[in-house]
Amino acid sequence: MQRPLLSLHSILEALEIDAACLSLLEHTSEYHDFIHADTPESIYRAIRTIGSILDTPQRADQLAENLEERINIISHKLKFIADENKPKVTFFRDVSPTVMAEDGYLANLVQIAGGIHQTGVSAEESNPDLLIIFNEKPISQLLTDLPRALSSWSQTDAVANNRIYIIHHPGYLQQPSARVADDTEILAEIFYPKYFVFGRNEDVWMNFEWQ
Repeated sequence: MQRPLLSLHSILEALEIDAACLSLLEHTSEYHDFIHADTPESIYRAIRTIGSILDTPQRADQLAENLEERINIISHKLKFIADENKPKVTFFRDVSPTVMAEDGYLANLVQIAGGIHQTGVSAEESNPDLLIIFNEKPISQLLTDLPRALSSWSQTDAVANNRIYIIHHPGYLQQPSARVADDTEILAEIFYPKYFVFGRNEDVWMNFEWQ
């Protein structure tokens, strides 16, 4: 699977910089490094680099510090949870046919949000606690396709406990971006609903009940 690239549009938008500056960034010597950022730390560095290039270092520092603070709140709250108590999570980018999501950005965020990212394994081998599905199709079509697609996963804990989640907003969890803190918060509230309530189930995700 192709490695998702950093969304420069999201960073320019967050820094309140005209999107026309994108072409300027593409011709810098730093472009190759920051376009491949896929961890929170590398995204903070990318934001600061972009802020320096576009002469807005203070605004970039403020953005990076805000994102880091929000993610650190999650990390600190979950730091004492043992690995055996963390939910095993499998992601699908599509269900008809079934396509697993296996990129490094997701794996990094899952770790921070207190989960264990599972890829390339069958339902019998993995028995995930949660299934998370990215949806780029109309919800009505996805809800029609899901029961058949999940039939081979019907014996897993995720399906048995109705812990199947649909990310229906295309602006989140698709690629590294200035929304990295939002993405982490979304996963944290799905993984640990008793610990975190960010309210993103109102606009980004929904719980699909198999039974």
